[in-house]
Amino acid sequence: MIVRDWRQTEAALRTAREDGAAPTLVTPEDAASFYGAGYLAALQDRARREFPDVAFTLVVDCGDAPGHALACLRAGVKLISMDPMNEKIADIARQMGAELIRRPT
Repeated sequence: MIVRDWRQTEAALRTAREDGAAPTLVTPEDAASFYGAGYLAALQDRARREFPDVAFTLVVDCGDAPGHALACLRAGVKLISMDPMNEKIADIARQMGAELIRRPT
């Protein structure tokens, strides 16, 4: 499910709570370049704080920009995607307790 802002994230998580689901939420492609790492980390943190009972996954798309991926990791984002995959970023993510994955389809 694509989420762009808190309103969409909250709606998705409310539905997941009602259904007992564990959704995968995905930002739009290249979201890190236009939303920024701070906004995306805050979105993740608010969702975890307000929906601690919902086992969701938030994947932040960093496009092909290692700089945006690193900024997201520094801001505390735990799951990022890049295309193409970048082994150096994947290693840094692991060291920071995060993960670089392929964008869910």
